[in-house]
Amino acid sequence: MYNKFTISEIILNILAQSPEKTCPFEDLTSMVIPCLNESLQDSLLIQRSNQAKVLDALIMLDSEGLIILDSATDTSIITIKGLINISSKSFLN
Repeated sequence: MYNKFTISEIILNILAQSPEKTCPFEDLTSMVIPCLNESLQDSLLIQRSNQAKVLDALIMLDSEGLIILDSATDTSIITIKGLINISSKSFLN
């Protein structure tokens, strides 16, 4: 089972690979959910649960300064600190 730290890594990787380094919540959720390999993705309950997992991870990443949540545009933007975090983990692996 995925926890918010694993989901956070998936989110940072998605944002780091985006040319604009930004992504709206709905788009980000639709990219993260297939990574979770939930067998019942069509279930509304599972969809809401996955959205909640993504939102929890986004809030944690924002509080750590790895991303910026723009509530006006519902967009997540990766910060320099987030890019460095991804780079250092890639280097260690």
